[in-house]
Amino acid sequence: MDAMGFLYTPLPLWVSVGGWAIAALVLTLALLQRPFRRLQDGTLQHVWLAIIVAISVLWATNAWLDDGPVMHLLGATLLVTLFDWALALVAMALVSGVAALVFDAAWHGVALTFLIYGAMPVGVSALLQRACTAWLPRNLFAFICAQGFVSPAIAVTVAGVAAAATHIALADGSSAVVPVGYAFSVFLLAAGEAWFTGMSTALIAVYKPTWVTTNDVRRYRLGGPRT
Repeated sequence: MDAMGFLYTPLPLWVSVGGWAIAALVLTLALLQRPFRRLQDGTLQHVWLAIIVAISVLWATNAWLDDGPVMHLLGATLLVTLFDWALALVAMALVSGVAALVFDAAWHGVALTFLIYGAMPVGVSALLQRACTAWLPRNLFAFICAQGFVSPAIAVTVAGVAAAATHIALADGSSAVVPVGYAFSVFLLAAGEAWFTGMSTALIAVYKPTWVTTNDVRRYRLGGPRT
């Protein structure tokens, strides 16, 4: 599986080191927010860990496109919806580490994988979450549609474009490293991500609203008072 995805693509040393430096900076910023305060409840701890395991499985069931970009569901938006961006970043870092262990990958591409497939969709999802909170109607339907279906589709599309652009940059500007059907594959992936995240968000918002730690239950009518 040589040269497949960033976990296997030979990277210049400065790209590897720079990726690790940026990843460390991003995680430090997340940890400064003291994100684990959201996990004081034992149930939420189990939910957070269970989602990390589930997303790791999603990352393990991926598709390699002509020894170039890799495609798999990301799960980042669901983490942002439930636990906000800082805790989602920590979770995606753990998922990236688990993926590297599962695929027996070298250390060079782990940080870049985290930045593009973890940190970037988390950042996009967090920005969209803020926009939805500020501009959309305060009801459950708007919450599920916007943060459950629309946001993950946009986040995956941005990550897919960034992955392709990075592969092209690493190939000295040659677009030959991006398969002809890549755009359609990104569309299918975005649709799958929207369906997976949207259905999960709808079920959690209706049946387990206390798991949604980022939104006031009174604002979106997600259920009874929090414990």
